[in-house]
Amino acid sequence: MKVTYLNHSGFLLEWPHSYWLFDYYKGEIPALDAEKDIFVFCSHSHHDHFNPEVFDLLKTYPKVTYVFSDEMREACGKLQTPEMHFLEDRTDTVIKGLKIHTLKSTDMGCAFVIEYEDRTVYHAGDLHWWYWDGEDPDWNKQMTADYKNEIEYLKGKTLDVAFTPLDPRQGNEYALGMNYLLEIATVKNAFPMHIWDDISIIDKYLEEYEIPQETKFYHLKEETFYEI
Repeated sequence: MKVTYLNHSGFLLEWPHSYWLFDYYKGEIPALDAEKDIFVFCSHSHHDHFNPEVFDLLKTYPKVTYVFSDEMREACGKLQTPEMHFLEDRTDTVIKGLKIHTLKSTDMGCAFVIEYEDRTVYHAGDLHWWYWDGEDPDWNKQMTADYKNEIEYLKGKTLDVAFTPLDPRQGNEYALGMNYLLEIATVKNAFPMHIWDDISIIDKYLEEYEIPQETKFYHLKEETFYEI
């Protein structure tokens, strides 16, 4: 598997017979092999997770399938195509050989848990422990409970690849979500995302926290793509 970091929460995974494009926002999508299936995932309609340019792929590539959260229906409007699937929260489905489970976001839309060829890939979207200094204590308490309750689905699972937020805007609480995921699941390859172009937050995390031995943690500034 080849993983290309595009920007923010956007990643492109290349498999022997398919590509998976997650939450494309900006950055250059490399030229793709038109013989392969292309799956375009979008967790929700926030501007930093959805760019309508993903529909331009249909002009060049014949085998594009869109897998969106149900929240995306309105944003897509008349752009809807027969190869577009809208998934509700906490549902299971199989699309062209991909076994997909959705989790409910603690913000908007969903997260994706995808099983394929004996591997499991997790993309959090905006499912995250959104704890904010200065926020109402009751709100933060509810957010903590909501996040832990939703991500319980991943407890004890092995995730071959996980994309999850490491958001510098959260100040001292920036690592809560990442740390909890690495605590409850075995993550083989962890990619921080939602970093708002602030690469220093990755350096900060690596300085302040010990990565589990079973986890390879990727520093996004080292290269644009990674072989797994």
